[in-house]
Amino acid sequence: MTKIILLDIDGVLVHPGGYRAALRATVHRFINPDFEIQEELLTGFEKRGISSEWDMSPLIIAAYWDDVLSRQPMTILSDDVSAAAEEIQRRKVDAPKNLSIPEFDLLPGQYPAEAAFRAGCFSSIPEGLRRNLLTETRSIHQSHTMRAFQHFTLGSEYFEETYNLPAEFETESLLLKYDHSNLNLETRAALLRNGNHIAAFTARPSHPPRESSGSTLGYAPEAELALDLIGMRGVPLIAFGKLEFIAAQHQLDPATLVKPSPFQALAATLAAWTGGELSALKAAYDWHQTGKLNSDFGRLPKEFQLIVVEDTMGGIRSTRAAGEIFQQAGFDVTVRVFGLTSGIPAKAAAFDSADVPHFETWEEITAAIEL
Repeated sequence: MTKIILLDIDGVLVHPGGYRAALRATVHRFINPDFEIQEELLTGFEKRGISSEWDMSPLIIAAYWDDVLSRQPMTILSDDVSAAAEEIQRRKVDAPKNLSIPEFDLLPGQYPAEAAFRAGCFSSIPEGLRRNLLTETRSIHQSHTMRAFQHFTLGSEYFEETYNLPAEFETESLLLKYDHSNLNLETRAALLRNGNHIAAFTARPSHPPRESSGSTLGYAPEAELALDLIGMRGVPLIAFGKLEFIAAQHQLDPATLVKPSPFQALAATLAAWTGGELSALKAAYDWHQTGKLNSDFGRLPKEFQLIVVEDTMGGIRSTRAAGEIFQQAGFDVTVRVFGLTSGIPAKAAAFDSADVPHFETWEEITAAIEL
């Protein structure tokens, strides 16, 4: 049977060492640089469905500041995130022994850091500062943490080129330095074998759809760098920059389109089959508006396996929802989901709780998929 395979990037195709390094470097610009950010904290975020470092970094900073300010309140504190960071550091309060990220609901169309703000988390931080730290986390102009993170991921030179902004500090690209492929040559060959139809789908920033001819200003090609790294640049890609592009055409918030929304999996499925990114995004938008699959989706085979490999639940939920939409439209679709844990217990536990079969290695997954 025809296989259409959707692949997450970070934790699946690529070991995201660069993002982890950039996350720690970003957080340490705003808190005590000697404070150790435990990997357990980061995998805990992923277990809760918080997978973007653009959310993790302000949430970690907020938890740190909330602890410090609960023990030593500051009645006069700037609302500016960078200025507040300097003021808090000057007080030389003992660092927290353990960081606690409070529970809050993840809401459709709302980024996790903003959801935490709306839920009233981190109440020891003055509201204005808390708002500036936790909202607008995808704005290069408004979010201090996102801007710092993009310096570290891209490097200062590429930051200036991508955003047409002067670099605020000098750094090399930590993505280029620390990322490495999760695929060996045999696994990559099995995935790319004739008969398989593959797309990568990810929350990583990216360029606009490859068929578009507009400016790439503000679109960081982080997803493309990952595909270059693993030798799969030609694979169709439905990444965050592509979603931003189609959202901008229709005055939508891209947060409403990214996984776990079925939008991203629907677009990735069609792109995997046809090779067209822009047409797939337009077809998915048509579904978003009408609730029906248009004639572009009619190009798909009537019977196929829809397979997803993920290391977190967002893409699995997106693909399962897309599979139900295909089935309701009359397609004979079998959805098969595979979790890749890389031996991390928290990921295995999250998959177990959602009844998702999971594996530690790509070799086990390729055998299970029967590539």
